[in-house]
Amino acid sequence: MREKRADFVAGCLGGHLIVAGGLGNQPTPLSSVESYDPVRRRWEVLSSMPSPRCSCSLLQTPTMMLLLGGVAQGPSDAVEALCLREAA
Repeated sequence: MREKRADFVAGCLGGHLIVAGGLGNQPTPLSSVESYDPVRRRWEVLSSMPSPRCSCSLLQTPTMMLLLGGVAQGPSDAVEALCLREAA
């Protein structure tokens, strides 16, 4: 990963490992999202989540990751849907 993080959420979309949020070095909640492509063997930075947070719950579907709750500056009621766009 390019950014050090703890208490993040991880899932798999389109054959890529996706990591989102977590605690950074400060320690403050992160909004960043990264993708690991095992074929190219490299990490890429994706669009950030609107809400920085850590300690989320994950609900995984075949096409999306739903990040539920977690902690921002206190408990969060945010729900984010992460998905990958297919290249044309």
